[in-house]
Amino acid sequence: MEITLKINGEDKTFVQSFVPFVMKRKALELEKYTTQKNADPIKYFDMQAAYVVELFGNQFTKEEFENGLDATKAQDVLYEIVGVGVIGYPSKEEQEKRLGEILANQKEAQETKQK
Repeated sequence: MEITLKINGEDKTFVQSFVPFVMKRKALELEKYTTQKNADPIKYFDMQAAYVVELFGNQFTKEEFENGLDATKAQDVLYEIVGVGVIGYPSKEEQEKRLGEILANQKEAQETKQK
């Protein structure tokens, strides 16, 4: 997995080829935190930043992560790294493909029913 951050005006790409299994547990703990009734979004932001820094073996700092990740792409980047790369969720493309198949099957079933 990889992440690109803007550091000192330059895009720098960091690669992590090995993810210790304990990082999956930590990712699930992060996810669990978000389901709590009074989960603080600012605390969650800090937890995510610290997690990603640790996940990439401290190749960059928390400050570099916070200042170097494009906020308009952050949700997708974090989902791809943590959700897909660590937890094992399907990618956005896989989800869209599955949804398309479900909708096509529903449409076919309705058309068959109407005949």
